[in-house]
Amino acid sequence: MPKLTKTLVDGLKPGEKDQWIWDTEAPGFGVRVQPSGRKTYVARYRTIDGKVQRKMTVARCTDMPPDRARDLARKVFAAVAAGEDPAAQRRQDKDAPTVADLERRFTKEHAIPFKKASSRERDDINWRCHILPALGTKRVGDLTKADILKLQGSLSEKPAVANQCVAILSKALNLAEDWEWRAPGTNPCRRLKKYKIAERELILTPEQIACLDAALTELVNDGAIRPAFAAFVRLLMLTGCRKSEIMEAKRSWVDFERRLLLLPDSKVGQRRIPLSQAAIDIIKALPENEWLIPGRLDGRSMQSPYGTWAIVKARAGLPKALRIHDLRHGFASLGHMAGLTQKQIATALGHRQLSTTERYLHGLVGDQAKVADKMAEVIAGNWSKPAAAA
Repeated sequence: MPKLTKTLVDGLKPGEKDQWIWDTEAPGFGVRVQPSGRKTYVARYRTIDGKVQRKMTVARCTDMPPDRARDLARKVFAAVAAGEDPAAQRRQDKDAPTVADLERRFTKEHAIPFKKASSRERDDINWRCHILPALGTKRVGDLTKADILKLQGSLSEKPAVANQCVAILSKALNLAEDWEWRAPGTNPCRRLKKYKIAERELILTPEQIACLDAALTELVNDGAIRPAFAAFVRLLMLTGCRKSEIMEAKRSWVDFERRLLLLPDSKVGQRRIPLSQAAIDIIKALPENEWLIPGRLDGRSMQSPYGTWAIVKARAGLPKALRIHDLRHGFASLGHMAGLTQKQIATALGHRQLSTTERYLHGLVGDQAKVADKMAEVIAGNWSKPAAAA
């Protein structure tokens, strides 16, 4: 067997089957010539227990000269001497699950069984539009905090989306540890600071509520919107429900005697929503239908409300940024300012944690308002008094 040189390697011709030419300088290092003409440097070794012989590709012959490939082969032999199995490790690394694999298993084993359809839809958008384009081909075991920070930084102009992506990845990587796709306690999302989201203060005043109600009546009378849409908006204001809870509700779920809307499922599971007499009157005025808020098409509930909502806001002179969801915030804040406790508001909104309800309460309420008034009495009461003579 000759010492492998560039001249020798370049002169090797393919045959009808694989040819193996071994080096005299580094035993176990050689060249494989395939019938297709492809030439690769290889390292041949036995595992440390001597039971298995491996042949491992080191590099393509077109990529480097024999001297450099020989050095790489010696590193393989050194790893074997240290008790490792480089070829098996390479196969394991090649087959290691990627972030794309993680998304598929996360969706199948966690999102579909345990998350609501609306949450799964939002997760799917974040995976598809942000996470997978940035990290999809990376191996789950190789993800670092730097990778997560880079993704987060790329979404700095969309802080809410950035926070959602980090939250999804954090949960998915926790599961990856349970599935033994990562070492325990190595989740790179841990202790990662999220972006602060400015609180929204678009809470309707009593005057704006009156304008909204008048606009709904005018638009219905003009034939610009359907009565069902006006009922939808008024029910949101009266109940504090999520829009999906009213849009997807069936009329059979209304218990008129006990004045309850009985939701068999919602974002937080089953809910019993108390209905005021005003809400009951609105529902009774709606036409008999399978759905509480019937859609334009027979047999379907109301679908997308956003275009009609824009028309209503314009007629009522309300801010363009006012969301339908802000009606839920308004229900909470106005109720709290009327004297309801935070726990009562949380129950009405269907919140499991009081900390969630805090984000829905805007303005001075309860004892805070009393303290502010008392301090104003003490301080402002002295503004008009002349200073004592020196």
